[in-house]
Amino acid sequence: MASALPKYLKFTFMVVLGFALASPSILLSYTDKPVLVNININRQSDTMGFNIVYELQNKFYDLITEGKVRLWDSPKKETQISSQALLGLERTTDTRFNKTQNVFLHEFWTSTRRVTSFTIVGISFINDAKTGKVNYGYVDLTECWPLISNLLIESNVNGPAKISLSEALYSRNYNFNIVQFGSKNFQKKPDEAVKIRDKAFFGKKTVDGLFSIPKTKEVSYYIEPNPDEPTDIGNALFNNTQNFLNENREILFNIGGDKYFDYKTFKSEVAITRIESREMWMKSGVSNIETMVQSVVIYVNNKPLSPISTDVMLNWGILFNYKTAEDVLREKKFRYTIFKINNTFVTESDSPKFIKALEKYPWSQISRYVKFY
Repeated sequence: MASALPKYLKFTFMVVLGFALASPSILLSYTDKPVLVNININRQSDTMGFNIVYELQNKFYDLITEGKVRLWDSPKKETQISSQALLGLERTTDTRFNKTQNVFLHEFWTSTRRVTSFTIVGISFINDAKTGKVNYGYVDLTECWPLISNLLIESNVNGPAKISLSEALYSRNYNFNIVQFGSKNFQKKPDEAVKIRDKAFFGKKTVDGLFSIPKTKEVSYYIEPNPDEPTDIGNALFNNTQNFLNENREILFNIGGDKYFDYKTFKSEVAITRIESREMWMKSGVSNIETMVQSVVIYVNNKPLSPISTDVMLNWGILFNYKTAEDVLREKKFRYTIFKINNTFVTESDSPKFIKALEKYPWSQISRYVKFY
């Protein structure tokens, strides 16, 4: 693969005396070594929580075409490629910037006997066309770091609730290979690339600056009251809230009822038909889970009202078996069905499996548990 890359991807290197040994496979220490890293979209597992190639392609495509990030012809940055020129290149080559198999990270590695550190300075986007390689260009990350540090990516059920594009890059939670290391390519000895990578990142060395992915999930569910059990706390949540809104019609209209009902003519009985909770779940230790309610959506006569906080419900002064709404939702002593985890929708039939997986299984393996449950 290295021989087919555009010439500009081949770094110009200087040997750092005192750090570079004769054979790259036995390197112990080096400083600011230029490294070209390849990430392939098909070599990423869903247990990683996100596909970094998919995210890089799509996020940067939007940023470039919207004029928020500059696209250069090469790391030398001699010519800027306009969004119109990029679109024209796609048309003439019959390719798409965000439909490629690979992205290439330009990095600098420093490694001692005990510690490895790395800095990602840029990204090259390249595609395969019928006529050969298509070089879309290069993005200098130092020019847009604040932007991508605040740009959230999509996580599946195995990933964290929230992670930015920059955090994902520095998590190294993706499969990658070395294309070049200093002036060395690995066309004749590809096994050397694996040895250098593994010695730096997958051995006994500490990796400095590595982002640790938090054990968090954004979980959305709806409550299922049990009409066969009069003391069910889910029933109390529905009934007491319903009675309150029937007696306080102005509050109903203030929290979104005015989108569906006219204050002057609506005389029907208020019926709560569904209650949803969107929460942040945080795991510590092996099985300790804490939950924090983000918002609650109450459905009146099958119409969703505006999302509200539990503080709003607390101000209503309603208690449910002497507990606040927040207490009830945190304790979860009611039946409920999960319909979304992070950016992934969950079917009703799979909800019990996901609940059990969240309670009993490592959070990076949720989908695997559900698949083989």
